[in-house]
Amino acid sequence: MRLKALTELTYIERVYPAGALFDALDRDGRDMISQSLAVPFNLEDPSTRSLADILESLEPPEPPVPPVTLSPTSAAPDATASSASFTVTMTGPGISGTWTVDKDAAATWLTVDSPTTPQTADGPVNYSVTANTGAARSANIYVNGQTFTVTQAAGV
Repeated sequence: MRLKALTELTYIERVYPAGALFDALDRDGRDMISQSLAVPFNLEDPSTRSLADILESLEPPEPPVPPVTLSPTSAAPDATASSASFTVTMTGPGISGTWTVDKDAAATWLTVDSPTTPQTADGPVNYSVTANTGAARSANIYVNGQTFTVTQAAGV
């Protein structure tokens, strides 16, 4: 990406005076723009290519964790103690290359049995619920930003 320094700047250990043109790697250019560091830069020829055009042409940065889908996305067990599972499918890349499982901390009646470590491939999440002797209750299990909801029926 061809940029023009509007103020003196240092790029890859080289100082560019104001007005100097330089080529930034596309990834560096994207980082400069996305980190709001674009103020000291200007396109070499803004009449032919706008900043919006450049932003549209850049690949979006890879997310920190891979996107996933959950199947199913909820469960409604009866009031008895039980175990069940749902499936996690990775649907794209992510910097970590893994998916992890967490749950609502206050839901002591809900336990994630496995996996307990980051996973690099599609697979099941196994969980269990204790018997419910009170009102219906609900809690969530989270996998890379997706939510699986468990709503357990009221006890007798």
